[in-house]
Amino acid sequence: MTGSAEELELKERLNLIETMIAEGRRTTGRWAWIFVFWGLAYYVAIAWTALFHWSWAWLVTMMAAWILSWAIQKMQRKQPEQKPSTTIGRAIICIWATMGVSLTLLLPALGFSGRFNQPLFVAIVAAMLGTANGASGLITRWKAQFATAVVWWAASVAACFASEDQSTIVFVVAIFFCQIVFGVYAMVYEARLRKQETAHA
Repeated sequence: MTGSAEELELKERLNLIETMIAEGRRTTGRWAWIFVFWGLAYYVAIAWTALFHWSWAWLVTMMAAWILSWAIQKMQRKQPEQKPSTTIGRAIICIWATMGVSLTLLLPALGFSGRFNQPLFVAIVAAMLGTANGASGLITRWKAQFATAVVWWAASVAACFASEDQSTIVFVVAIFFCQIVFGVYAMVYEARLRKQETAHA
């Protein structure tokens, strides 16, 4: 009798863990637009810098992107269909928020110190994006997101051995696969889950 009760309790705990992991993926899918948004913001900053050689292009673009994404997130949170966050969902948001703060503090400091160069910039940004995607992918057991981390880490290492132009190409390619492609994939994934839930309701 006790063994059966313990087995039932263990199954319930495993089901709860699986539900939390699935909700973590769901949270990532719900916020997938932000991957595409930031990918496009990176492209704007790269193009602006390349075409006009303005040293403040990155800072202005990133600050504008932060403000715009914050405003969109604020509106999104007010929507009635928005579900309350779970522990795993909050953990994922915290990973990304702390990564954003780290980049916001580090990159301008490097620029103002005069120690900034393109390969170093790509190596740092790619490593930090790899860390955030890797941690999120491991928490949610989402192989697709962990694959983006591997691409970011590869880009980080490649940038250390690349010229300025080569590191820019590496960065542009990594953005396409890890921000745009993964973002669209995650949006489609979340839309399918929503459709299934509506069909079962």
